[in-house]
Amino acid sequence: MVLSISLFLGCASNWEPLPTEYEFKDWPAEGRIEVLYTNDTDGKVCLLPEHWPNQAGKVNQASDYVFLLVGGKRYPIEDFNTGYCPGGCALIVRPGETVSSSISYNDFRLPSYARNAPKRLELPVTAYTCPYEG
Repeated sequence: MVLSISLFLGCASNWEPLPTEYEFKDWPAEGRIEVLYTNDTDGKVCLLPEHWPNQAGKVNQASDYVFLLVGGKRYPIEDFNTGYCPGGCALIVRPGETVSSSISYNDFRLPSYARNAPKRLELPVTAYTCPYEG
């Protein structure tokens, strides 16, 4: 299953938010959801840890807004604290680059009987014009 979702959300910081589109793939045999983002802009884009899963598939303090929907039920992602990152925690995505991350079903406490059911991911991804040199 592949879904393409377009989002545009405001930002509390002075970074410029960008219209953001990402793909979602469900891998039931592997017990995970994969998300992919391609930077189709001419400049660097930053994905913040509260808007994009890190390498371990964790989203910073996201149980109020990241959900896996299965059979009419919303399963919130477990909260995770990214902590402090010297130099910033943003993932820098260069023009034309595609990044991906996977979130385990376990992070949603998805029951085993729902593993093969159709799913929808609620993940409000927002990308920002990246001020970092990285």
